[in-house]
Amino acid sequence: MTADDKLKDGGTETISPSLVTGSRRSSLPVATGIFCFVLALLFYWGAVLRIDFKRTDFLDLNPYPDAVEYFAQANSILKEGAPTIQIGYEKLPSRYPPGYPILMIPWLRFLPHNGILAPFRTNQTIGALLLTGSFMFYFVIGRPLAGGLAALLIATQPAFITFSRSSMSDLSGGAFIVLAFALVYLGLTWRRRLLIYCAAVVLGLSLCIRPQLVFMAPLLVAMALFPANVSWTRWFIHCCLAVAVFALAASPYFILNTLEFGHPLKTGYEFWVPILADKQAAFSLHNVPPQAALIWSEITASWDQFTAANLFGTGTYVVPAFIFLSALGLAFVRMRRFEISAFLAGIVYVMATVAFSYIEARFYIPVFFLLVALAVLPAEWALNEALKMRFSILAVGVLAVFLLSCIGYPSQSGFKPKGGRCQAWDALHYANRNGKSLWYEAQKEFIRIFRDAPGIVLSDIDPAYLNVLLPKPFVAAPIDDSHQYGYSRLWHYGKAEAIQLVANGVSRATPVYALLLSSKDVPISGRIVHQDIKRLPVIQGYSWKRSNRTGTAAVIMTLIKDAPAPNLEPAFYSME
Repeated sequence: MTADDKLKDGGTETISPSLVTGSRRSSLPVATGIFCFVLALLFYWGAVLRIDFKRTDFLDLNPYPDAVEYFAQANSILKEGAPTIQIGYEKLPSRYPPGYPILMIPWLRFLPHNGILAPFRTNQTIGALLLTGSFMFYFVIGRPLAGGLAALLIATQPAFITFSRSSMSDLSGGAFIVLAFALVYLGLTWRRRLLIYCAAVVLGLSLCIRPQLVFMAPLLVAMALFPANVSWTRWFIHCCLAVAVFALAASPYFILNTLEFGHPLKTGYEFWVPILADKQAAFSLHNVPPQAALIWSEITASWDQFTAANLFGTGTYVVPAFIFLSALGLAFVRMRRFEISAFLAGIVYVMATVAFSYIEARFYIPVFFLLVALAVLPAEWALNEALKMRFSILAVGVLAVFLLSCIGYPSQSGFKPKGGRCQAWDALHYANRNGKSLWYEAQKEFIRIFRDAPGIVLSDIDPAYLNVLLPKPFVAAPIDDSHQYGYSRLWHYGKAEAIQLVANGVSRATPVYALLLSSKDVPISGRIVHQDIKRLPVIQGYSWKRSNRTGTAAVIMTLIKDAPAPNLEPAFYSME
């Protein structure tokens, strides 16, 4: 054969059709996974990112006092380096740990004016990172289809959508736990102890967000199960080091408690609401029945209580289809080192939460997020079967359950809750809800009128909220003892303290104002009077005058000096 013949024969060689078909089949899961991930991002944009917060009541930072204190702490850390709240002239500890407020600081630096959107932008960012990170995690381990399905399951989970819109710390706590589990999985799979040490750091730091996340610490048993042939001594050293790293990362939480409250296990709740600590133990078997009833009402779509989820969403945390899909995932689990660690941590956390005295579904959010890893398993199998054109009753049934989980049907929405709702539909239409932030509008109107005359402001609006938003040197304080901070045994603010605060301001010629919002005008002695006016301090020689320059529902009053009585004595002498 000549060289020309070889060239001619080489030019006629073709690629085997089976190789082309195999290549296309292998690319289908990747393309489908990317498509699901894009769908998840689009849904997240429609349900969370496009909300116009100025058209909602979110800027009042409900629920009280959680969101208000988070926001106040973040501003205090940024400006003064300490996680405090301000009432009057006093800087006081918060009842909540400072982890979530620290996460707000980047947004506080870049947002204009008072940064009121920082809590919401922080959670929106965490939500986007959680979606992207979930997809990238599965992509890195060679399961892009599972990554897309996981992103879609997370994005359409009601708890995720609700708290991505919120000003609460629950989303960040759940995200930290997901990150810790991912690091442990990669550490065991790639045989990198460093990743497990990183997971220990993440778990330790999570206590500064939600202290009860300490019950996820059994995840670190993964270090004891690490696949390596080493001596018993070296194995024991690594186990001890993992615990030490976790303790070191968690130490800021306990150190701060010691500095502020005198004991590493005492928190702001003992300072502000000691009656709750006195009445009941934090953990008790008596709490199991109501906790079990709460869980059952969530997984069967039969809840009927108003919760924080109603403030930022439909009120639903999970839908029955998602729970059923997660239960199916148990059949696909192979018990290996990671699975042992993960199930141990999850079981311990659930057992501790079930015995916890505070009965709220949001404490289970980390578990809801972790269940996505289970729900993905049957969905990935069924979709792979469909992509290979192999259909069975089981595969079609799993895909149907997956679809129901994504659209959130059947479920409940609103309060009072209505059944037969579709969570995806309600989430997309929730962004168009109109509303007003009365607190925010009232303080904004007050600043517009009195910006150039700073002084003391007595208000029925949360003083920690006002002291962040009002420009310095304005100082806000409650009207009397009717406020959120009136249960402490170590700090007190009542009628006498309000009078003293106003008297000190008057003595220094400082303007004194009242900003009233909660009550309505009522008729008294033939006059229309705001019923909270009678709560204002009475200072001899001064009286409260209502301002007519406000265009909001708020009532603004100014303390002015009474005019001196005219001296009529000369007139009497002239008449004589």
